[in-house]
Amino acid sequence: MEKLRVFLLNGSSIYGGGEFYVLQIAKELKNRGHFVIVGCRKDTLLFEKCRKEDVNTEYIGFRENGSKGFAGNVKKIKQIALINKIQIIHTNTGIDRTAGAAAARLAGVKHVSSCHSLVSIRRNLTHWLRNKYFTDAFIADGETIKYLLTNNNKINNNKVELINNGISPEEMVKNSTAGKELREEFGIGENEIIIGNVARLVYFKGHKYLLDAFAGLKEDSDFVKLIIAGDGELMNELREYSNMLNISDNVIFTGFREDLQKLYSAFDIYVQPSIEGGGELFPFTVLYAMAASLPVIATDIGDIPYIVDNERTGFIIKEKSVYELSEKLKLLISSPELGKKLGNEGNIKFSRQYTTDKMIEKTDALYHKLLK
Repeated sequence: MEKLRVFLLNGSSIYGGGEFYVLQIAKELKNRGHFVIVGCRKDTLLFEKCRKEDVNTEYIGFRENGSKGFAGNVKKIKQIALINKIQIIHTNTGIDRTAGAAAARLAGVKHVSSCHSLVSIRRNLTHWLRNKYFTDAFIADGETIKYLLTNNNKINNNKVELINNGISPEEMVKNSTAGKELREEFGIGENEIIIGNVARLVYFKGHKYLLDAFAGLKEDSDFVKLIIAGDGELMNELREYSNMLNISDNVIFTGFREDLQKLYSAFDIYVQPSIEGGGELFPFTVLYAMAASLPVIATDIGDIPYIVDNERTGFIIKEKSVYELSEKLKLLISSPELGKKLGNEGNIKFSRQYTTDKMIEKTDALYHKLLK
């Protein structure tokens, strides 16, 4: 296939799933011989990681309010596109979507936009015009956002491509040595069970419900630990809440960690307790758990019920259902063979559907289709 010239944009100030997606796409396209530039804020982890991976990176002055500095951003994106003979501008957040669309039109190139959150992208007339006339294709991470785009936002179905997120299997193979190192770091015994969660500490990730459910495991508390990895605005509040529940001795808040393989290699059970209200759609963290052959307990939010097959690769529970979560945890704690079976089935499904190669192949094919 013809080698392409792609300009990826991301205007977010945080480093979450959407930013990890941009880094993944940039690295993999570059590895396949395509020319890639990432445009993002300068003071972000995404900017730092792209530079570390030797990905061409340009500073764009995005702000939380996408309208601030809009004209200057459009001008700069257009100039970069023209100078580098870009063929496709690929936007990724509500902050960069309209500026990228306008710059693509002015530069005479194609505009593709990925939707990583389960939130409407049509909230005013400008959005309607952008979606209808200034965007050549939308990438939906999952079934639920595709439905929202085509039914709620009234975007033509032919413009929406379903391409699931993916991760590299090699990066998340369970490593017993790495898992042992993490257990030693936090003083966790070899025979103790670790329930794990990796997420930003924000409301819609549902950590309070996980802590409540863990508090219901009192009879198992001597040999079960809960690790919550991540940072965010609720760190102090969640620490205080675990103290109030009298479970703080068995709950470990690690803060932000880069060594994900070490974390998932130490976990025995993975929990994704997300709730409505934050646009949770297609969490990479669940894919990591499946790649590591972990049984997953997750709520019925966004595309999670499509990712986790209830009672085959894990359990799907109602959001905020502390009782249901606690009961499923007790079941997996008492039945390690069941957990192993669910984890193995999850790994098989992951390998078939959610690898980086599959994600890149479909994205590459979409790019080429638009340029025909």
